Amino acid sequence: MELQWPLIVFTTLVAWSAGLFGTQALMAALGTGERAQVPAWICSAALLAVGGIAVFFHLEHWERIFNGFGHLTSGITQELIAIVVLAVVAVAYLAMLRKSDDGASVPTWLAWLSVALSVVLVAVMAHSYTMAARPAWDSVLWILYV
Repeated sequence: MELQWPLIVFTTLVAWSAGLFGTQALMAALGTGERAQVPAWICSAALLAVGGIAVFFHLEHWERIFNGFGHLTSGITQELIAIVVLAVVAVAYLAMLRKSDDGASVPTWLAWLSVALSVVLVAVMAHSYTMAARPAWDSVLWILYV
């Protein structure tokens, strides 16, 4: 099996984005890291955007990616849904950051929702690699490993 560098870049950057956003939201939920909120959000958004673009270079015919979106059980569809939901919540997070009196706090419920969605995105991405055709990869433990 050859290395698919665009897929590696996609997985790495999107997981990094989710991890950074989840950590930033956890810090907000715990009431710390006020100065890091906006820079962390910008970095997380940039990682998500670059990772999202990288996935198209993995496909020889990128326009065919839309054929897979018709099946909700498809890993790429589940990843897209999780990424879009996280992106929508991230935009709401930024709006709440900008709206707050100190410019660096969000409601606790939004912070915890962001943490949960970040974990869900990483789990969905890891689930894409559990394949029955590869017995060593076909395990729930693989998801926990990521």
